[in-house]
Amino acid sequence: MKERLSPASPAQITGIILLSVAAVFLFINSLIAIAIALFYIVLCVAAVFFYSRSFYLPVISRGNTGQNLVALTFDDGPAEPTTRQILFLLDKYSVKATFFVSGVNALKHPEIIREIIARGHTIGNHSFHHNPFLMLGSYNYLYQEIFKAQEVLKEMGVNTLAFRPPVGIINPKLPPVLDKLGMFCLTFTCYASDAGNRFIKNLSFKILKKVRADDIIILHDVPPRKKEESDILLPEVEKILQGLIAMDLKVVPLATLIGREIIHDK
Repeated sequence: MKERLSPASPAQITGIILLSVAAVFLFINSLIAIAIALFYIVLCVAAVFFYSRSFYLPVISRGNTGQNLVALTFDDGPAEPTTRQILFLLDKYSVKATFFVSGVNALKHPEIIREIIARGHTIGNHSFHHNPFLMLGSYNYLYQEIFKAQEVLKEMGVNTLAFRPPVGIINPKLPPVLDKLGMFCLTFTCYASDAGNRFIKNLSFKILKKVRADDIIILHDVPPRKKEESDILLPEVEKILQGLIAMDLKVVPLATLIGREIIHDK
């Protein structure tokens, strides 16, 4: 039986077109040919920073329900005491979220991983070390970072299908890694630019100002980097939950919003 080939990505199709045009111009005007080739290189470099675009691989960044629904996600944990505090707050509003965890933090807090699942939330893979420069590494490094996080979670009874790259950066090496691991890439559309809870002030205002139906909201469940802001985070998250209710935007599980399972049931 022949192996099924993956469809060409927009990056590959664009490359074939632009480089073919550049090859033609090579015989007419070499400067134009060089300019076209350079444009493609710049396009490829710029594309890694557009976390919601499917340039290199299919990326799920929002829902397609056409209803007043959104999903809530938290990155970089689990962490004490923030993750537990957020879990209690989510219970208060009967909201289910998805936590994209690093392998290192999951190993530190296996009991929180179990609590997240017990409370009806889901978990995604956020790499093992959460290196913000992960996508600059080799294929093997990228594979090991995602694979090791998967193994840690599987030991805890969690077989997640969703991978969110650190800081949302994507590169051409990611598609074959996720194909091999049977995973998909999931990013976000609504972000307050809090830089991993470094900037908490006006967090709720920033989210509520830009959120739209079918958005995937990204927040963080790590302690604020500034100690003086430790008492601000939870009230800001609660304001977001209250604001979404006031806007008639219902928070649903991520799997419901995207129509695809986050965790594979054994």
